[in-house]
Amino acid sequence: MLCSPCRDMLAPAGKCHMCGITTRGYDRCNLMEKLMENSFVKCPNTAHGCGIELVYYDLAGHLQVCPYAPCHCPSESCSFVGTTKQLVDHITGSHGWPCTTKVIMARETRIRLQDGFNFLVLDHLVDKQGAGAIITSTTGKFLFLLNVARQPHGQHFLFNISVLCIHPHHIYDGQGQFSKAIKCALTYGWSSDNFLCHNSLHSEIKVDCTDLSDGLPSHEMCFKFLVPNSVLEDRANQEAIDVDVSITIS
Repeated sequence: MLCSPCRDMLAPAGKCHMCGITTRGYDRCNLMEKLMENSFVKCPNTAHGCGIELVYYDLAGHLQVCPYAPCHCPSESCSFVGTTKQLVDHITGSHGWPCTTKVIMARETRIRLQDGFNFLVLDHLVDKQGAGAIITSTTGKFLFLLNVARQPHGQHFLFNISVLCIHPHHIYDGQGQFSKAIKCALTYGWSSDNFLCHNSLHSEIKVDCTDLSDGLPSHEMCFKFLVPNSVLEDRANQEAIDVDVSITIS
C-alpha cells in the first residue's frame, strides 16, 4: 500500500520495500496483514457474560470453546436463552421442573422421575497425576434432560425415557462431531410383596448433545421400561418412579 510516486521509485528494485522479498505476480500485503491483526471483535456471547475481544479470524475457534455459549429452554412455548447455569435457574424458578444437582458423574445415583421433564446437574470429575499423588479435579458441570412419557400397555405401564445432554456448541470438535462420548445407564427394580423375588430392568444408551436451538430432537432410541400396574399401585407416589442413573463421559 503506497502512493504512486513511491511505487514508481521502488519498482526498478523489483522487491518489496518492507520484507525485501523479490517476487512477481501476487504479493502479500504486510501492511494490510498488520492492520487486520489489530482489528478486534467482541464475542457474540457478550450478552451472556463473555467479555473477550479477539482478532476476527480467531472468532470461529473461540465460539467452539466459549463457556458462555447459550442454550435454549426445552419448552416449545418459552423463548428463554442463556448459559447452562442460567438455564438451570430458569427451569427451576420459572417452570418448577424437578432438578437434581450436585451429583458426581460416573457414580450411580437414585432419582425420582416424574412424568415429563426431569433434570440432572452433574459434576464431571477426572483423576490427574500431580506431585506424586492422584488429584481429582472438576472439569465442568453437565446438564441432562430426562423426558418421561408413560402409556398404558395391557395390564402394565410402558415408561419411555429419553436422555439428552443440554450443552453449548463447544462440546463439538472443528468438524461438528462429538468430541466426547457420553453414555447413560438406567436401572429400575422392584420386589414382590413377600420379598421372595426381586425384579430389575437395566438399559444403556448413547446420549446425544444439543443446545436445543432447533427444539427437542425426535429420538428413535430411548429407554423402555415395562412396569406392572400392580407395582405402581403399591407405591405411595404413583406419579413418579425411582430409577438408578449412571452417566459416564470419555
